[in-house]
Amino acid sequence: MYALIEQLRGWWQSRRTRRITEERVQERVSRGAAYLDDMDPGWHRRVNAETLELEDGERCVLGQLHGGFRVGLGRSQVLSLSSAPRASLSPVAYGFKCVEGVSEAGKARDYELLTAAWREAVRRRTVADHRGDGHRSESVPELTAAAEEEFSEPVPA
Repeated sequence: MYALIEQLRGWWQSRRTRRITEERVQERVSRGAAYLDDMDPGWHRRVNAETLELEDGERCVLGQLHGGFRVGLGRSQVLSLSSAPRASLSPVAYGFKCVEGVSEAGKARDYELLTAAWREAVRRRTVADHRGDGHRSESVPELTAAAEEEFSEPVPA
């Protein structure tokens, strides 16, 4: 029985790991950056792209904006602890956190890609500021049902 469970676990991890691609990470970060554009215009001016590191809760995007990853989840309204009917957003689907249920190597790869994508998102918005054309998204890209299901990992307390 143990062998069967291990085989299933290995299959599940490999299936989740295949989802860690540059294209999918870019989609997640684009969704998260557009969300921040709407919720906190100019957020990129307060993020140091040089020290940005998604794996570090103090140096990640939410950590730099709000003093820590967990605090940032609440302050940015990604995670809502109120009794309002609004559902919390998935920090994985918005590129704030790595994919869960994968090997340590998979997590490291996801964080590496996330860091690069967020640095680029900050850089693009900074360049747009210097050009004077701004970079404000009109709306946050919506999650498809498949994307919601794929990234609907619970956030540990």
